[in-house]
Amino acid sequence: TKPEEGNEEKTEEKELSPEEEDKKELLDAIKDLKPEDANNNIKAKLLAISNVHLDYKKIENDQYGKEYDSLRDKYDQQYQIIDDKIEDIVKSKDNIEITPEEKTKYGITYEGENHEIEDYWEKVILNSRYFTVTDKDKAIIKYIKRVQMVKFADSVNNFRVDFIFEPNDFFTPEVLSKKYEYDKDAVLKKAIGTTIEWKSKEKNPTVEKVRKKIKRGKKFTHEEKEEKVDSFFSFFSQVEDMTFLQDEVTFFKEDLFVNQLEYYLDIVSKT
Repeated sequence: TKPEEGNEEKTEEKELSPEEEDKKELLDAIKDLKPEDANNNIKAKLLAISNVHLDYKKIENDQYGKEYDSLRDKYDQQYQIIDDKIEDIVKSKDNIEITPEEKTKYGITYEGENHEIEDYWEKVILNSRYFTVTDKDKAIIKYIKRVQMVKFADSVNNFRVDFIFEPNDFFTPEVLSKKYEYDKDAVLKKAIGTTIEWKSKEKNPTVEKVRKKIKRGKKFTHEEKEEKVDSFFSFFSQVEDMTFLQDEVTFFKEDLFVNQLEYYLDIVSKT
């Protein structure tokens, strides 16, 4: 039977929760990826990451309490579990299982396309636009295979960020870290970065040779000197400015890892 005239039911759009909005934005970005940017295997992996990735939002939005330091430590450990799950998906060379509905909706078929997402952390770092990155840096950053946060059992606040690189011809060691240390009152007191051993002066992007005009008596000569320049790898140098370091802590704990998929898809800057 037809509804009486004037009594037709009106269909209203359901208001999405913040989590659902985040999910929709991610899925739309994945759906819009061009074939030359992501093959079917990688799109499937990004879908799988999106399902795991939104656990960040649930933890962040639903579970924070007033006892910040102890709770923060608890959730940091949960984040590390999520990071490990994402890393397993990124590095897997096997086909990732997604639902039949997802395969149909995103047009995904497997035809021998077994690939890890080799440029995952490279894109996350570059698209975050947090670091100063030069052209010389880009040639090295492509060797990053993982970024991870490591907590310490002896403190709820101290933590370390590791940048793990593939073997390369630029520097040693292959793990570059920065450790953030707090005092007994939970106040950040210092950060210690890895000393990078560059394999040659020419491969060090934090310095460059500059020709300077020098006056000697009545004559001028030119000398070549090395000067420090801004670089991604300057991040590991000693910094005394606590405000600057606190900004780094906030970036890692509340931004980079939580929003890594948005950065990979480069949708953070657009929103």
